[in-house]
Amino acid sequence: MCCKIIDEIKRLNLPTKVKAELLILATRARNLVLKILAFIRKNRHIAEAMVLGSIIAFLLAHLPWIGGFLALCALTTAAAWGLMKQVEVDILDLFASEMPA
Repeated sequence: MCCKIIDEIKRLNLPTKVKAELLILATRARNLVLKILAFIRKNRHIAEAMVLGSIIAFLLAHLPWIGGFLALCALTTAAAWGLMKQVEVDILDLFASEMPA
């Protein structure tokens, strides 16, 4: 995938400096995506809650008058729930590893 992006950037009819900046941006964006994926793998419960909260917020945002407020409430609740679940799992893993068999 990365090679395709680099090839397409090189084929563009743009000045060399612009192509160089686009290549740097593509590299940095790739690193950003890899860091996001690593965070999701490490904090699965937070990521799941945020995805579900985002879906619910998107659906609620289309309601007239109060939709924006309800969407914000859905995102906040999902973030809090995911964080609490992740902390619970982390604490259980911490104490489970320290208990003698």
